[in-house]
Amino acid sequence: MKDRKNRANGDDRANEGSGDDGRDDSGMTQGSGAGPSDGHTGPVTGPGTEAVVFDPFADDDDEPEIDIADLLAGGGTAGTGTGSDSGSGGNGGTDSSTDSVTVSADRTAERATDGATARTPGPTASDGDAGTSATPFDPFAEDSDDQTPTGAGTDATTTRDAGERSRLEALSTFRRRRGTSRAGADVAGGMVRLPFIPPTDPARAVIDPAEEIAKGTEAPTLSAGDIVAGQYEVIGPIAHGGMGWIYLALDHNVSDRWVVLKGMMATVTRQERAVAESERAFLADITHPGIVKIFNFIDDPRSPGGFIVMEYVGGPSLRDRRRLQKGNTLDVDVAIGYILSVLPALEYLHSRGVVYNDLKPDNIIITEDQVKLIDLGAVTGIGAYGHIFGTKGFQAPEIARTGPTVASDIYTVGRTLASLVVNLPVTDGVYDPGLPSPDDEPLFRRYLSLYRLLLRATDPDPDVRFSSVRSLRDQLVGVLREVLAIRDGRQYPHTATRFTAQRSTFGTNHLLFRTDQLLDGIERSVEITAPEVVAALPIPLTDPADPGAALLSAASLTEPGEIIDTLSTAMDQPGFENSREIPLTLVRAQLDLGMTAEAETILRDMDATARRDWRHQWLSGVCALLNGDFVSAQRYFNTVLNILPGEPAPKLALAATDELLLQAQGVNTVGLLDADIRRSAMALTYQQGLNLDEETSVPSWSHLTLDPVALRFHALRLYGLVWSTNPTTVSSAFGMARQLQAEGMVDAAVATLDRVPANSRHHEIARLTTVLMFITDRKALNESRIRRAGRRLELLPTTEPRIPQLRIAVLSAALDWLRDRESSGRPVTVGPGQLFDVDFTERGLRTGLERGLRELARQSPFARHRFRLVDMANRIRPRTWF
Repeated sequence: MKDRKNRANGDDRANEGSGDDGRDDSGMTQGSGAGPSDGHTGPVTGPGTEAVVFDPFADDDDEPEIDIADLLAGGGTAGTGTGSDSGSGGNGGTDSSTDSVTVSADRTAERATDGATARTPGPTASDGDAGTSATPFDPFAEDSDDQTPTGAGTDATTTRDAGERSRLEALSTFRRRRGTSRAGADVAGGMVRLPFIPPTDPARAVIDPAEEIAKGTEAPTLSAGDIVAGQYEVIGPIAHGGMGWIYLALDHNVSDRWVVLKGMMATVTRQERAVAESERAFLADITHPGIVKIFNFIDDPRSPGGFIVMEYVGGPSLRDRRRLQKGNTLDVDVAIGYILSVLPALEYLHSRGVVYNDLKPDNIIITEDQVKLIDLGAVTGIGAYGHIFGTKGFQAPEIARTGPTVASDIYTVGRTLASLVVNLPVTDGVYDPGLPSPDDEPLFRRYLSLYRLLLRATDPDPDVRFSSVRSLRDQLVGVLREVLAIRDGRQYPHTATRFTAQRSTFGTNHLLFRTDQLLDGIERSVEITAPEVVAALPIPLTDPADPGAALLSAASLTEPGEIIDTLSTAMDQPGFENSREIPLTLVRAQLDLGMTAEAETILRDMDATARRDWRHQWLSGVCALLNGDFVSAQRYFNTVLNILPGEPAPKLALAATDELLLQAQGVNTVGLLDADIRRSAMALTYQQGLNLDEETSVPSWSHLTLDPVALRFHALRLYGLVWSTNPTTVSSAFGMARQLQAEGMVDAAVATLDRVPANSRHHEIARLTTVLMFITDRKALNESRIRRAGRRLELLPTTEPRIPQLRIAVLSAALDWLRDRESSGRPVTVGPGQLFDVDFTERGLRTGLERGLRELARQSPFARHRFRLVDMANRIRPRTWF
């Protein structure tokens, strides 16, 4: 045994003794290290954490071997020590022969005497720097019936007994109420409330090792009642991992708190000892509320590499929690909430230059309203080499080639989230690589943005994955917004967006403005245009870390022409040559002025790294739209959507591009979907109350298509998704209504526009548009729709200038409907009541039309058109004898 003074958080942790560079492959601290083993997803036993050997110098045969221990000793790294009480340090010192072990710095501090001052100022303290002191408090001191007899002094022992008793009662109450149910933690700004999980009794975590021993596992080396390091009383084993048994113990030096003892891999060479010392140093320095605490490192002959002493976290793992749920999966919002709770801990580790390496549901423990990462045995430095531990099915495929990286941790996050929400396929107890497609997994059909996020997070190419935990978190929050909007109809603001708000609207007034032809005789189109779409789309926000951010902020209110001159000059100035935002902002200014050729040149000349940036892809899509190249625009916007699956802007751009492609093919007003696909479309409008089940067919889940059926389906789905999630993006509401109307789903189209908020400046336009939607499809026209259109028009303010035009449109539709029924020989029977202020008869409708046309003629700005309106009134008026 080596004499240790291993203080996990003290100043002398640099003097820790030798450790090991190995990693326990159990995959957890307080639970089993098994992989997928529940339900129908796989066998009972699965893979635990395993080590992958990564040595970037394996092929360097000609170079001399570097002694890391010497480097650490010379550089003063935290793996070496100069104190005389250290064990075998990083310089390979001689092992001590003593068998005693010094306990950690977590030993309970001496208590101050009850009733006396706990702390007093030191000799150099000023009068204003008095330390914390104790004030006697006895709530019964003034009770006259219990006063001390005259002449008797204060009994200090009695006072101490009362104080001790009250403290013990308070401690008992504190411990008893630990499991009291209360509200769970709010995550993502209150979007999700995680359930409160009562803490479990630690003694119930102890397992009988007989089952594992029967499988050939070596029997535990520690038994109940064994004392380790004169401090830790073993209660029993709670799990078995790759490094051996994991034990529950009581720390008698710190109020009998529960701790976990976990074995560590033995070290043999000086290099292994140096690496182990370094790793012990940074493990002891990890302090984050979302990560299990490390209390001590101790040497013991019963474990070749000694033990690591950690905090005991009482509660189920996410894997245990998942197994209790229906279908063996968690609700999507709850699963995302748990992952969002874990991400700050991972981000903390990455900011300290280390990676976790072994994220999986087994290593995430839920207790009360907290979510904690356990098992730090696999934590290594970024780019470290040697034995890299992880679990098959969760570990990134490239780790043996690249070593541990932020990207490899991102991969484990994606795999963990996927395993919580869907039943991944399993082979030999190991999750298969990849994800089921939306064709195979109903959940991904409903939440396609979640599928896109998981695809990027688990992409085999680490360069394609999210570049940081923060970027993953921002997109995951965006996906969560969509999930809650789709499932519950709850909408939340998007605070972590990469885009500005929509600059204007497109397609909101085309159908309504077409009625202006009645007033002035000028024909108008009801189709959207590419310049109109581009002018309305949001624009990317400037990266504040870019070298040109300050310049761009100062020029943000400048006219596009001036911006072009300023930025063209700045691109060649020192300090701005590495700016990516300056050329991209220059491109945006050129596109605003219609200079597409110049913008294309700048985009084409940017380097390969810049061309992979989503901002480059976005502006390339905008440029393609303005050039009428809708196929290329579709490809660019689809790439942006793959990179930013939680953003609404690329969805809106892609939906508009699909609609432009339908217009170019001349089928934008034609019904294209069959009954099954129409049902899918209705389900995916998210407000119709339908579920998209496994039997529902869709044309294609790929957005790269020219098939009119797929274009209509995706335009409808994307418009619906943006509108359900972002109620201020009214362009998506009108776009969705246009697609529904083209498919003959008028009631659904009207219901969509009815959800435009009353405080929106487009509210009245939406109401007027619904009037026209009721009467536009003459094949489906009936008395009910005509009367509904009339009632809606009567409820609108009389100050609306287009009411006379729409009144004429409704009366004309009613007259045509009556005449069509008469000409076809069908009976003409209408209900009681007038339409507006005229009878619902041919004569009454003609009278109303004549009056309306003459009124409109008086308002027409053009004389020629006034005469035309008067002629129309004369032709439409009822026949009379005079």
